[in-house]
Amino acid sequence: MATKRLLLIDDNKDTRVLIKLAFEEVNTGWKVLLASDGIEGITKAELEKPDVILLDVVMPQLDGLTVCEILKSNLFTASIPIIFMTAMVNAKMIAQLKNTLAVGVITKPFDLFNLDSQIANMCKWESNDRMSA
Repeated sequence: MATKRLLLIDDNKDTRVLIKLAFEEVNTGWKVLLASDGIEGITKAELEKPDVILLDVVMPQLDGLTVCEILKSNLFTASIPIIFMTAMVNAKMIAQLKNTLAVGVITKPFDLFNLDSQIANMCKWESNDRMSA
């Protein structure tokens, strides 16, 4: 069974390190690709073709909404599921995020031990597609 590949686009280094460590060492057999901003994330998405993109909303240069729009309008990345991550949990922002082509929204702080399940559910992957330990 192929390993799932997650592209995490987040400007917060601690979040990137924490998720990569949890997914690759503790929680799952998934491979985590990292991007520290939207521009790097778009490039990696085109080159790596991950199974899913976990995308922070608030970032410098390009915010998550802009990155999502660019990825969904790109022939090479349009079919990759995108899940937003945000600490902004007001109803207006959540509604705005759900009104995009993303498959879901995960609010911060998130449950690191169930993050793989949350992502798999949002992507509608069968439980046997998951690589949980």
